[in-house]
Amino acid sequence: MIQLKGIPTVGNQLVGLKGTPFHSRTEAATSTAEWYRWGDYVVVDVYDGVRQELAAMREQATVNEMSPLWKLAITGADSLKLINDVVTRDISGQEVGQIIYTPWCNQEGKVVGDGLILREEEDSFILVAGPNGEWFRSFSSGLEVDVVDVTDAFGILAVQGPRSQDVLESSTGTSFSDLPFSRSRTCELGGVEVRVIRQGFTGELGYELWVEPDGAEDVWDALFEFGSPLGLVPAGEHAIDIARVEAGLLIIGSDYRGAGPWHGVDTYPDSRQECSPRELNLGRFVDFSKEHFVGKQALLDEEAGGGPRDRLVGLELTEDSVSKLTEVEFGSVLSRVSRFVYQLSQGAQTVGYVTSLTWAYSLGKIVGLAHVEASVANEGTEVSLVWPLDGQQHLLDAQIVGLPFRKHLRKS
Repeated sequence: MIQLKGIPTVGNQLVGLKGTPFHSRTEAATSTAEWYRWGDYVVVDVYDGVRQELAAMREQATVNEMSPLWKLAITGADSLKLINDVVTRDISGQEVGQIIYTPWCNQEGKVVGDGLILREEEDSFILVAGPNGEWFRSFSSGLEVDVVDVTDAFGILAVQGPRSQDVLESSTGTSFSDLPFSRSRTCELGGVEVRVIRQGFTGELGYELWVEPDGAEDVWDALFEFGSPLGLVPAGEHAIDIARVEAGLLIIGSDYRGAGPWHGVDTYPDSRQECSPRELNLGRFVDFSKEHFVGKQALLDEEAGGGPRDRLVGLELTEDSVSKLTEVEFGSVLSRVSRFVYQLSQGAQTVGYVTSLTWAYSLGKIVGLAHVEASVANEGTEVSLVWPLDGQQHLLDAQIVGLPFRKHLRKS
């Protein structure tokens, strides 16, 4: 994603980019000129202020745009076979209306991508992830299956925060107390049929609302008509990005390099940051009892060799380092989640790297997602973050901590 100051327009028309189905409402709701390019779309980066939006998310409820998420419809008699042959989890028992999170790998056992799979019907699935259409199609030869990009077919709003259930129940007249995490149902909101999925990318209790584009504005209006008295406010991508780091959630291209033909944001110039599921703390999503999936043998070999060399852990800068950092380069890393890769060292030895370094407003600390050698992965281990500036390497004191930085409430 690329930060924009203002959006390129001629008259009232976007130039080279698309507005989401909610664009007329989000544009009216923002008091800033801060936008983000997400794929072919533009979405609001900051509505009123990052601190206020994060506070509302943690204490009340927020709405944020997820419409640009790539969505891939996989349908046909062999749709289940295709997906189950590619992904690392066994989805053969997935129920209609259930959502399953899973990674998928290349033959070398490195993660190509990760995402959610929604089972709409017996032979109909929607994959929500990066643009992985060609990857899945490459395994479809001889199968009775269609793989179609349906990104533009739905607008998505995420309602997140401790009062998100109250907002939905007030605006739909329907109880959601019995909707488990990663399950979905349809209901009416603002006179429009929506699919409600209990999910989110902030670590908070939350829901995603899927709606066809023609009904998007009515859904937005109804949400705020009933939600505003409950403290509902819109939140931009900047706030969501910080929230997902606090929750220890990964983004392809930012926290690992996709091992497939599409790598996401070009954070990594080479393949050194291609990771296995276990290196990303995703080992629990690998089902070796399946007869086959892409990369299975490589992952079995990794296990037989004692497991991966690297581990994903949290990194926290000490108070002294925070002070030193603000003296060295005030605001550069605090302005938003950093997309750079910073080396970690112990003495003269490089022991890993850190991604998604950010000021965590909810915690009052600078934190990041660290990939380190197993020998230094224990909580409390002290390391140095190498901060380059003006041709010099500044060493900032940091320590390894557990993930997530903030306890997840989304499944409670």
